[in-house]
Amino acid sequence: MLQSETAPRLSAPDLLQVVQAPDWEQLRTCMQRLLAQLGVCDFMLQMEIASVNGTSQVQLFGSLPNPLLQQFSQPADDKTDPVRQHLARSCLPLNWQVDQLCLLHGGQVYPLLKARGVTQGMSLALHSKHAVSRLDFYSNAARPAALPVAAQADALLLGVYLQEAAERLWRKVAPNQEPILSARELECLRWSADGKTSSEIGLILGISQRTVYFHMKNVAMKLGVYSTRHAISRAVMMGIIKPNT
Repeated sequence: MLQSETAPRLSAPDLLQVVQAPDWEQLRTCMQRLLAQLGVCDFMLQMEIASVNGTSQVQLFGSLPNPLLQQFSQPADDKTDPVRQHLARSCLPLNWQVDQLCLLHGGQVYPLLKARGVTQGMSLALHSKHAVSRLDFYSNAARPAALPVAAQADALLLGVYLQEAAERLWRKVAPNQEPILSARELECLRWSADGKTSSEIGLILGISQRTVYFHMKNVAMKLGVYSTRHAISRAVMMGIIKPNT
């Protein structure tokens, strides 16, 4: 979908330019240049950043026109989007055809992408200490083809560098905000505080028990404690969650 097996691969200087971009516009320009080598016409990054008080905000960035970009302002747990549902359950990238998603999803985002000339895309989930993100790469290839392994590897690597650069620029804009937990980590923490087991939380959120363990381990690490019980009490003290009544 994105490149042929003989297309040029991303280089270390290319990736360094991404992570060192001084502002959003130069980051966008750098990404568009590199993605053109992969056969990608547009991209979209949706970062959901959670702060210490339990609130979260969505940061949108990409090469799409702003009205279309704002279609992705829904929280990442939107249950009407099959792509978001996949990314909530798996870290594996998802290749999709826009015609199929237009049939499966009742919203406007995929018909608008189709109207822009997008025929297919690849979406992946990115997780960091401060955010859970969705990254889309779009192609306008006339004949959809299977994504080469080399292209997937380059896209995944580029996505990691893009998120690092985007978070750094976000912190420059909002230096007084201290993001702590991702939206998914907050969900697991709140259900755990409500007395649910890891197995029950997995069923509620549609994720595996192992993934729940992973999120709760991250919560404990970020709050500087060593167990789920201590994480809950620490989160109550910090005002991240409210105590049970």
